[in-house]
Parts: sequence; C-alpha cells; structure tokens
Amino acid sequence: MKNDKNCRQVNNTQITSYKFRRILRNSMINLSQPQISRKCALHAFTLCLSFFIAVISHASSHPSTIALSWTTAETLVAIGAPPEGMSMIDNYQQWGSIRSLSEDIVEVGVSFQPNLELITSMHPDIIMSDSVFVVFDEKLSDRVNTYRFTLYQEEVDRWNELTEFTRQVATAIMQPDSGEVYIADVENNIEHLKNRIREWNEPLLIIRALDAQHVRVYGENSLVQAVLDRLGLSNAWQEPTSQKGFSIVGVEALVDINARLVIVEGPQLSGNIADQLAGRGLWQYVPSIRENNLITVPPFWVFGALPSALRFAESLVEALDESAIP
Repeated sequence: MKNDKNCRQVNNTQITSYKFRRILRNSMINLSQPQISRKCALHAFTLCLSFFIAVISHASSHPSTIALSWTTAETLVAIGAPPEGMSMIDNYQQWGSIRSLSEDIVEVGVSFQPNLELITSMHPDIIMSDSVFVVFDEKLSDRVNTYRFTLYQEEVDRWNELTEFTRQVATAIMQPDSGEVYIADVENNIEHLKNRIREWNEPLLIIRALDAQHVRVYGENSLVQAVLDRLGLSNAWQEPTSQKGFSIVGVEALVDINARLVIVEGPQLSGNIADQLAGRGLWQYVPSIRENNLITVPPFWVFGALPSALRFAESLVEALDESAIP
C-alpha cells in the first residue's frame, strides 16, 4: 500500500506539471492578443513560469530518507541520493566503504537502537532498513513509509542479489534510472579491473582478523566470493561457510594452505601488518607471512552492497598490480 501511495504522488505531480505547461502555453499565446494588456500577460507568464520550475524541481528531486543500515546508506550515496540520516556514521567512515560522506548527514544512533525521537523530528519521507530492524519499522510505519530489504539470503547468486538490491533502493526513492546508471558504471569498472589482472593465476586466501588467534575467512556466499568470481580470480578457501559467506577459524587453519594471503584491514590489524605478524606465534608459519608476500587491502563493508563490492575490487586489483611489480 505504501508503494501505491508513492505512485499516486508521482502521478499527481505529473498531472500538475501538465496543467502548468498548458497554462504557460496559453499565457504565451495571450501575449500576442491586443485586447489584453501586455503588462498583465507578461506578469501571468512570469508567474506561471515560476510555478512550472518549482513543480519540475519537486518532481525530479528524491524523497528524504533515513537509512538504518549501512547497505542502504551506501547505496543511496552511490546513486546520488544520500540519506538525511544514517546510523553509526563515524564507524562507517572508518571501517566501511565510502570515506567521504556528506557532513549534512545526521547521526541517528547505533544501528540496533536508533534514536526514534530524533528520526521522528526529522520528518523523513522514507525509512529504509534491513530485516533485523523490523521492530523499529513497526513503531514508525504508521507515520512514515518504511522499506525493509533483505540481503545475503541463502542459495542465491550473490552478485545478482546485490544488483537487484540496488534497483529496489532506487525504485523506492522513485529514481530507477539512477540505479541503472550506477549498475552499468559498476559493471564497466569491474570489466576494466578484470582486464588489468588477466595474467594473475595464484589462488587467494582472504581474511580479516578477529583477535590475535582467530580470523574470519571469506568463501562461498560472501561479497568477497562474488567479486572474485567477477574478476576471474580463484579463492583458496573451499570449506563450508555461514549464510553471509565466512568461516571463523584459528590461525593454525591457514598454515597448510598454499595461497596468497590477503588481509582486510580492521580494528585488530591495520598499518604495517606484515611486520606485526612476522614473529607472532603461528602467524609466522603462514606461507605469505613466511615468504614476505602478504597482500593487504583497506577496510570495506564486507556485508555491504555494490559500493562495497566495487571498493574491494578496486583495492584488490591495485594491490595485485603492486605485488606483481618486480
């Protein structure tokens, strides 16, 4: 029903725009009629033109949104319709995928407990969230259009899921063309990146440290795997993974895997990672640490949408290019 309401709003705007165009045309005709004061006709023309510009501007703008998840927030930014508010901005800019969020975006609290009073006072047109925020949707849905999206479902093509998610978000804010333009741009960038590393044939092992002894390894079902597939790269981790595409293992599980290790920087490991791990416990026996050919990539939102996938792809290809330089 909420989607129908949005459609009615668009149709009413289109009808109003048509009426103003008709009035504008008639005013231009009246300028040539001698029985009407040219001054009055010119005034009417100017007035109608002002209304027409205002209506067209309103019709082309996107509704104000609050993003209660990073996936929706980064997608809105990527398609040129940034949210007015989102959760945990500072954390996202430090460990997420887009580092240049507008300062105009308002912090609306932590992701699992947003500030409902603040959100209500902002009078958004739409609130977007992941399925985990259903409780908050129920509290606000009587006053605001709410859209709840689900990502990282089981047994789906992950890349297609991320692409369709982009379309859904763009459609929800009545900007479907913006979504299609962004999707095409991502696909073009991915193809260009793939061409840069066509000669790379070494399998990769992609992890993020959870603490000194445990890591998250990314495999089947992950955003990481979706990107590797698009780039034509091989993932050395073939063990079962969670619904979101990772396994949590001890460092000892990495020792016998013959692959180039790629570490995604995070709170536990960042900066000069190779030096930090060279003499630390079992880490020193991991092939890439022992052979000093470790690859690191900057943080990205590993459970994100296409903006995160593109950031990881760009960072990974850049790192692979550098590692191939003699």
